[in-house]
Amino acid sequence: MSLEHVLLFSNPWLGGIRGSSTILRNITSLSSAIAYSDRITENITTLSTNYAASDGIIQGLLYTPDIDPDDPCSARASQYIPNNATKQENLPPTSYNLIALAPWIDPDCTYSLLTSTRADQLRAFIFYLPGNDTSQPPGADDAVWKLDNSSTGNSWIAKYRYPIYVVPSATGSRMMHELSLYSGNLTQVPYGANITELYHPDSADYVRIWTELRVSFDNTPLPIWAYVLIICGVVLLILGSTSLMMHWIQNRRRASLRRRVKSGEVDLEALGVKRLTVPPEHILNFPLFTYNYDPPTSPMSPTSPYPEDVKAAYTATSSHGAFPRGSILPTDYQPKCHICLDDFESKVTIIRELTCGHIFHPECIDEFLGEISSLCPICKKSMLPRGYAPKITNGMVRRERATRRLRPRIVAPATSEEPRQRVDSWGSTVKRHLRSAPSSPTLSKHPVIELPERAKDPETARQRMRELADPIDDRSDDGNPPWKRAVAKVFPWP
Repeated sequence: MSLEHVLLFSNPWLGGIRGSSTILRNITSLSSAIAYSDRITENITTLSTNYAASDGIIQGLLYTPDIDPDDPCSARASQYIPNNATKQENLPPTSYNLIALAPWIDPDCTYSLLTSTRADQLRAFIFYLPGNDTSQPPGADDAVWKLDNSSTGNSWIAKYRYPIYVVPSATGSRMMHELSLYSGNLTQVPYGANITELYHPDSADYVRIWTELRVSFDNTPLPIWAYVLIICGVVLLILGSTSLMMHWIQNRRRASLRRRVKSGEVDLEALGVKRLTVPPEHILNFPLFTYNYDPPTSPMSPTSPYPEDVKAAYTATSSHGAFPRGSILPTDYQPKCHICLDDFESKVTIIRELTCGHIFHPECIDEFLGEISSLCPICKKSMLPRGYAPKITNGMVRRERATRRLRPRIVAPATSEEPRQRVDSWGSTVKRHLRSAPSSPTLSKHPVIELPERAKDPETARQRMRELADPIDDRSDDGNPPWKRAVAKVFPWP
């Protein structure tokens, strides 16, 4: 920590004119055999680093503070401080930086020593406990350094604008002894004759001890618990950052999927991602009509491509004279409800038409869209209103992304043939085949009509509804163990 040098100063009073002292020689660096030199490298306690030099180097002339003779501490300090030790009055008149050296006798004497340095240009204070102990002084938090009754311990240290160090007792006593030796002129100091013979100074010149403190702190290994805390902190920081990043990514993906669902770009149920239902208020917006179908009279070809159930319906109806034999059924012919399989009765049955053009009993399609599926039972077109999106979850995002990656893109081959004409749907011909019911968006405002009793059992109809809806494995994470659900909440893996 410290490096002691002996410096040769010029006599400022030489020739009767008071001037500034100048350093003539650094005797220690030129010839350490005829000067005091000491180096302290261990067993040092730091009480304060207040206003310590930023580069870790503190320099100044070593001295012991003057105590007022009337102070009771003056008599007690004389037992440890030699009378000829360098005092303020023995220092050069030039304003050199100073480093104080004193024994730690008791709290009262320490206060007196600290108080006496207020007017000095002090850069550091070195204390030592009286005795010849070579071990390290007590730590900075020890009660021996407590000067007041404050509950905060060593609060007095903050009052002083210089660092404070404590050296071992034997080291401090040796430094004080050398300080007492190098406080006179060349005729009084050790090796004065040798210094005079080598450097031929003026007889009135004198030497003093210059102290240089190179403050550095040993890189003491941290205890194991400190390393454990550091590692835990780093791990928590990494996990927290990862969790936040994953939540941010998933939040953006949910927002993107919600936006595409609202715009109609993605049909979650058609992709097999999630079973959805249509809001009740939107179901009631599908129009109601009275079924009215006038059969065509054109002959029916023996090789008609229509399904057997349509032909059967045609044959059964024609036997009553409703459809002449040999007539051709139109492509949009819908004689019965596709859910309950009950026939529509012309000019009697109330039907609800979906946007895709297919018609059903209101009670059948309302229950199907509101409780079973949002897709038309026949063409599987979504009946969800534009701008509507259900609550989007992370599981729905994962399934939609996986489905999008797995499903190949189907590119229609280029052909020079003219595209086929689109077959008219029920919606495009309904005005030609139906007699519109009184204008009303809901069934409640429709005139009360006695509907025929359904031919099918309600439970059978519901079973058929479930069969008409495409199977979708939209199981959530609820089936996972609790620990997996907890991990998924913290780390929503994409």
